Amino acid sequence: MDLTKIISVAGKSGLYRVIAQGRQAIIVESLEDGKRMPVPSSVRVSSLQEISMFTTGDDVPLVKVLEKLHEVEKGGNSLDPKASDAELFAKLGEALPEHDRERIYASDVRKLFVWYGLLLKGGEFTRTEEPVVEEKEEVKGTKSAKKPPAKEGAAKKVKADAAKTAAPKPGGSSKPKAATMRKSAQRGS
Repeated sequence: MDLTKIISVAGKSGLYRVIAQGRQAIIVESLEDGKRMPVPSSVRVSSLQEISMFTTGDDVPLVKVLEKLHEVEKGGNSLDPKASDAELFAKLGEALPEHDRERIYASDVRKLFVWYGLLLKGGEFTRTEEPVVEEKEEVKGTKSAKKPPAKEGAAKKVKADAAKTAAPKPGGSSKPKAATMRKSAQRGS
């Protein structure tokens, strides 16, 4: 599961998928309703790939916790995030037995279960990465279909047509024309 394009936006509930990135904002799509909106660069965003959970040992990335919760739930829905704290921590204990109860707040566990539900609804657990298709070069010695050689006159005509289209048009100038100003707009008149 790749969560590099899934983000949480400060001040907004839910999760968002990054669609495009501009100079001053990123375009995101909500996993809940599919609506797109710009998020300015001044707003704090967090990629789910970078978030981790506190444990008694080393911190565990959120991706691994979500995958383990998905295994525990056998691909189905989990607890309601509005369930009691004891129930939520018990379910978290099934997915992450070494979680640090003193450093993880109940609100964090609720957010984990909300995010799990959104990712499940958005199909992120079943999404696979699209393989990159690379063109393979032909191996020497293999027969390939070749076009019959063209006549010499046809090749010369193609070169002449290309030269005509690449040549600049007569009378065209690359300098911009100076803008004329009215007398009333000039200074000192």
